[in-house]
Amino acid sequence: MKRYLGVAAVAAISAALVSGAIQTMVSAYAVQNEWIPPTSGIYTGPQFSQLIGDAFRSVASGNKGSSAPATVGGSAVDGLPWIDSTTSFWLKKRYINGGWATEGAYDSAGSAWVGIIGGGAPASIASSSTVDLGSVPQANVGITGTATITGFGSSAAAGIVKILRFSGALTLTNSGSLAIPGGFDLVTAAGDRAIVTHLGSGNWEITQYTRANGIPVDVSAVGKIEYGIFESVPANHVAGYAQALSRAAYPAYVAKVTRTQTVTRSTGSPSLSASLLDGLGVGMPIEGVGIPAGTTIASIGPGTIVMSANATSPGSASATVFLTGYGSGGSISTVGAPDCRGRVMAGRDRNDPGSFANRLTSSYFGGDSSIFGVTGASLESVTMAPGNLIQHTHANTLTDPGHTHNFGGTGVATWRLANLESNAGHPSNSIQFNNGTDGSVAIAGAFTGLTINNAVAGSASPTPMRTVQPTLIAECVIRVTP
Repeated sequence: MKRYLGVAAVAAISAALVSGAIQTMVSAYAVQNEWIPPTSGIYTGPQFSQLIGDAFRSVASGNKGSSAPATVGGSAVDGLPWIDSTTSFWLKKRYINGGWATEGAYDSAGSAWVGIIGGGAPASIASSSTVDLGSVPQANVGITGTATITGFGSSAAAGIVKILRFSGALTLTNSGSLAIPGGFDLVTAAGDRAIVTHLGSGNWEITQYTRANGIPVDVSAVGKIEYGIFESVPANHVAGYAQALSRAAYPAYVAKVTRTQTVTRSTGSPSLSASLLDGLGVGMPIEGVGIPAGTTIASIGPGTIVMSANATSPGSASATVFLTGYGSGGSISTVGAPDCRGRVMAGRDRNDPGSFANRLTSSYFGGDSSIFGVTGASLESVTMAPGNLIQHTHANTLTDPGHTHNFGGTGVATWRLANLESNAGHPSNSIQFNNGTDGSVAIAGAFTGLTINNAVAGSASPTPMRTVQPTLIAECVIRVTP
């Protein structure tokens, strides 16, 4: 009897060992194993060690598998990781409050990390001088309010990227801590977006800015004149009618339509020594140290600008010439816009590559076409004058019908010439017309009847001739902000 019991015990132990070995083999290939060691049951030392190893293997593998793990006491708990290998891009997920949040992905074919930006509801921060973007974890941040922003704080880690959306109009101030493309301040509008990157130590840069109206940020476009069928003047533009624009409102435009250079002046002299004279002309305002307010260019000479006023102090300093003037009714706080109403554009003549083209000359254009903003040829018609006519001839015909003259006198009935020679061949001393009265005679006059017919050329009164080219009327606008 004892012998049979011993055999049965050995068989049971052998079965248990085989079962444990099979379990061990299965667990060795699984990566979603129970993390909590068993607290009941009987296990051999190797079996228990295997369970602990399986738990560590699951932790190390991030519970990789094609189905969601339930490996903490048979369920998922907050913070439990899962590498979802359903597709070739393995998604890194974490169990959060009843659902699986995606943190990123792995490219299994390339053994590479595929990061994601954003996730969750966007944060919201009120605008202020410094908006601390590091105070919120979200990548997407809404900026509310209209306060001017000069920086985004220093609490965010270097390299952090944030995507901003603005709810209204505010000013982003360009500075060393907030680098804006083009180097000018930006005024936002509702719906505008920006991508910003923290360079470290509170220094941020705007790497991309998208306006809600679709107009890109483009500093190079400022100052350009555009023609188009616009129902209204587009954003960032003004109509061109020689108006005065605020310098404070349009700093980028001011930078484009002015020329600043170092000049040398002498007290009491209107002459300034300068090197950049191309395109400058009479009447352009000039400002700088030692130059009285309201001064304009009176003339340009070799290496010299002659002003309309004398310098009040000597020395060398920067002087600024306003190529478009101050505008109609403007002052030292304004800058002018071109007047493009009813005008077409022509390229400015340049001394390149060593000579002027001279296609538009002062004789006919009416101005110096090498100077910025000069206008000319403003007439849409011209009236011909005799001096405009070239030498020419007219075809004509002459008609002569012939004519006769008749003799006659008072009471004359007949007349005759006789005895032309008398007195033995001597000439007659007189001819007597026998009219029976006073002896007078009349010769009847007659017109020649000559007619000259000239070909008709021109009219009695001059009529203006049209000089307008075929033209399509469009709105003329100037871009004044980036």
